Amino acid sequence: MTAGSEARPPYRAALAVSLVVLLGYLVSLAPSVTFWDAGEFVASMKILGIPHPPGTPLFVMMGHVWGMIFPVGEFAFRTNLLSALCSSAGAGCWFLVLQESAGRYLEEMEPRGRLVLQTAAGAAGALIAAFGFTNWLNSNETEVYAVATFTIAAVCWLLLRWRAARGTARAPRYLLLVGFFLGIAIGNHLLGLLVGPAVAAFIVAELRYRPSTDAAARRREWGYAATMTALWCLLLGIGLGNGPLIMLGVVAFLSALAFASFGNLPFGALLLFVALIGVTPYLYLYIRSAQHPMLNEAGPETLKALTAVIRREQYEVRTPWDDPTVRHGPGNPGRSLTIIGLQLANYGQYFDWQWAKAAPGTIPFPGGGFAVGHVFTLLFLVLGLMGMHAHWRSDRTAAWLLGTLWLTTGIGLLVYMNFKPGFSLAKAYELFPSVEQHEVRDRDYFFVVSFVVWGLWAGLGLLALVREWGRKLWGVRNGEASRPPVLRQLLPLSVFLVAVIPFALNFREADRQHGPDARLPGDFAYDLLNSVPPYGVLFTYGDNDTFPLWWAQEVEGVRKDVTVVCLALAETDWYMRQLRDNPVRPFEEDKAPPIWRGLHPVAPTWPLHTMTNDEIAQAVPQIIEKSVALRIGGYQTTIDSNTVLYGKDFLVLRVIQQNFGRRPIAWGLTATGTNFGLDRFLVQRGLAITLETAPVDTTTPGYDYRRLMGAPLDVAATERLMTETYRYAGLLTQPKRVLESTASGIASTLGLPYTQLAFAMQDRADSTRMLQYLERAALLTTDPAVQAALDQVRKKLPSTKR
Repeated sequence: MTAGSEARPPYRAALAVSLVVLLGYLVSLAPSVTFWDAGEFVASMKILGIPHPPGTPLFVMMGHVWGMIFPVGEFAFRTNLLSALCSSAGAGCWFLVLQESAGRYLEEMEPRGRLVLQTAAGAAGALIAAFGFTNWLNSNETEVYAVATFTIAAVCWLLLRWRAARGTARAPRYLLLVGFFLGIAIGNHLLGLLVGPAVAAFIVAELRYRPSTDAAARRREWGYAATMTALWCLLLGIGLGNGPLIMLGVVAFLSALAFASFGNLPFGALLLFVALIGVTPYLYLYIRSAQHPMLNEAGPETLKALTAVIRREQYEVRTPWDDPTVRHGPGNPGRSLTIIGLQLANYGQYFDWQWAKAAPGTIPFPGGGFAVGHVFTLLFLVLGLMGMHAHWRSDRTAAWLLGTLWLTTGIGLLVYMNFKPGFSLAKAYELFPSVEQHEVRDRDYFFVVSFVVWGLWAGLGLLALVREWGRKLWGVRNGEASRPPVLRQLLPLSVFLVAVIPFALNFREADRQHGPDARLPGDFAYDLLNSVPPYGVLFTYGDNDTFPLWWAQEVEGVRKDVTVVCLALAETDWYMRQLRDNPVRPFEEDKAPPIWRGLHPVAPTWPLHTMTNDEIAQAVPQIIEKSVALRIGGYQTTIDSNTVLYGKDFLVLRVIQQNFGRRPIAWGLTATGTNFGLDRFLVQRGLAITLETAPVDTTTPGYDYRRLMGAPLDVAATERLMTETYRYAGLLTQPKRVLESTASGIASTLGLPYTQLAFAMQDRADSTRMLQYLERAALLTTDPAVQAALDQVRKKLPSTKR
C-alpha cells in the first residue's frame, strides 16, 4: 500500500451525471401530493407533525426547512423536489463508485482511452440505476427512500475514499463520516442502515487483500474494522429499539476498542460521538409531541411512548419464522416452502419491472407468447452478471462492498421482512384467495437498493462488452492497441446507449406529472372533505382515503372544520385520546363550495367523545354475549348477541351517541361497513354516506332506492356535488388510459355516483342526462359493465349529441 495515493475524483463528471438524472426526475416529478404515505409526510413537514412509527424525524425536519428556503410552487411540489435532489445526488455518488472500479478493470489501457471508457461506464451504470422503475418512483414523490439511497451511496463513496487515503492522516476522517451517515440513517429510515454489513465486508476485504506493511498500522486498521462493525450493531439495536441488541453492540464496541489497543481510543470515542449525534433527531419526536400538533401519531411525548414508536409496537408482530398470512402466535404454522417460493417469485416479478415496465406487446412463438419486457429483463440480467464477474476480477474489495449490499437489501430483506404474497402476484391468489392474505400494496420499494446495485453492475457489463468488441475492431499490434479511424474508435461506445433503455421504457409507468391522474390524490381529498356539511365527522378507512385528506387540511387549508376519523388508527388508544382532545377548527365559509354556504353552522363546543382514558384502555376486541340496546338520540338500536366489536367500533358508537343530531356524521364510500343497525338513518350524497337525524322517509321522491352502497341516494345533492363541486384531475377531459392500481381504485370510487345517477335518470326517463353520466362514469371506472351499459344506451340514441 502506498501512503497518500489519492487521485482527485472526477467530481465535475459526477455533477454532470447528477444534473442529467435530476432533469429526468424533473420531467416526471409529481406536481402535488401522491397516494400512500406521501400525504402524511407532506402534512407533517408543513406543520412539524409526527408521522407513523418510527416517526422519520430527520426526514420531517429536512422537508420543513427545505419547504421554507425554496418557496417555489406548492409545498408538496417542493418536498417532491427534495426527493429528486437527494436521489440525483446519490446517482452522482454511484457514478464515482462505479467509474473507479471501471478504471481498475481497464488498467492495461492507455490513460486517455481508459478515462473515456470508465467515465462512460460510470455514467451508464448510474443512469440505469437511477431510472430503474422502483428507484424512479421513489425519487419523484415525497418518500423516505430517496434519502436512504443517497445515504447508502454516500457511504459507499466515502469507503472508496478511505481506501485511497489509507496510511494518511485523512483516512480515519472518512470513517468518521461513514459513522455519522450510519447514525443519521436511523432518523430517516432503517433502509439506510442496511449498508452496515457492506461496510464491514469492504473494510475486512481491503485489509486482507492489501495488508499494511507496518504491524502497528495493521493493528490500528483492524481496530477500525472491529469498531465500525460493532458500531453498526449498536446503531441497529437503537434503530429497532432492541435492548439485547443494544447491549450486544455496547459489549462489541468496547471489545473492539480493547482489541485495537489504547491508541485507538480517541478514534473510537469520536466515532461513537459523531454517530450518536446522527441519532439525536429522535429528540424532535419527544419535544414536538408534547406540543400536541394536529398530526401526532403514537404521541411519543413520554419516554415509554417514544420507545414504543422506535420499536414499532403499533404494528402486528411478524417474525422471519412465521407464516405471514397467519397472525403471529402459538397457532401460526410457520413459514413454508410454498410461502418462500412465492416470496422469491415476488422478488423476480419486481426485478422484472425495473428495466422496461412500459414495454408494449408480446413476441409470438409457437404455443404462446413472450412479453417484450421480459426480453429487456433478460438483457439486464445478463449484463448484471457480466458486470458482477468483471467487478470480482478487477476490484475485489469493491465487489465485496456491492455484493454484500445486494445480498443484504435483496435476499436478506426478503428473509427478514417475510412479506405476505404480493398484491399483484396473480398466481398467489390461487393458493391464498383472500385479500387479507396478501400485502395491501406491492412492496418493491423495500428492495430498491438491490435493484440499484444490479443497475451498477449492468453498467460494468456494458463496459466488458465494449472492451471485448473494441479489441476485435481496433486490433492489437506488438502488444498495443492500434489506432483505427475515428468512426471505428467510436463504434464500440455505442453499446453504452443501452443505458437509456430504462429511461425510455419506464417513463410512461414512472411518470407522475403528465398523466390525467397527476392530481388525483389531491382532488379526491378535496372531493371527500367537501362531501360532508360544515363541522362534519368523516369516517375514513386507511392510508389512501386519509393521508391525502390530512395534506388537504394541513397544507392547503381545505375544510379544516371536518374531523377526519381514520378507522384503521381508531384501534389505538393514543388516537382515541387525540380525537377527544383535539380542538374543533372553524368553518371558513368563503373557501367552501356553494353547496355548503349560507347554512350558518354553529361550531361544536363539546369534544368529539368523552371516553375516559380507562374506558379507552378497555375498548379492546370482544364478543358481545348478550344483545345490547343503545340510545341514539331519541331512538334505539340493538347490538345483537355474539357480535364482535373492535376498538374502533366502541369509538364509532360513542361518537355517534354524543354527536347524533348535533354534528353531521358521515362515512366515506371507502369506509362503509358495519352500521350498528342504523341503516334506516343512512343517505348517500356523493362520496359520503350520511347519518340523518331521523329515519329516512322511503316515499321521498328525490331519492333513488337501489341502495348500491347500502343507502338511498339523494339525487339532487349528489348531482350538485358531482357536477358543481368535485374535481376529477383531468380524468373527464383527457383520453382514458390505464391507471396504476391505487389510482384506478380511487377513480372508480369517484365514478360510482355517476353510475348511480345514470340509473336514477333512467327511472326518470331522462335519456340525455343518463347518457352524460354514463359517459363520465366510463371515463373513471374500470368496470366493464359500465362501458357495456354506455354502449347499449348509445345504440338506442344514435343521434344524441354529446
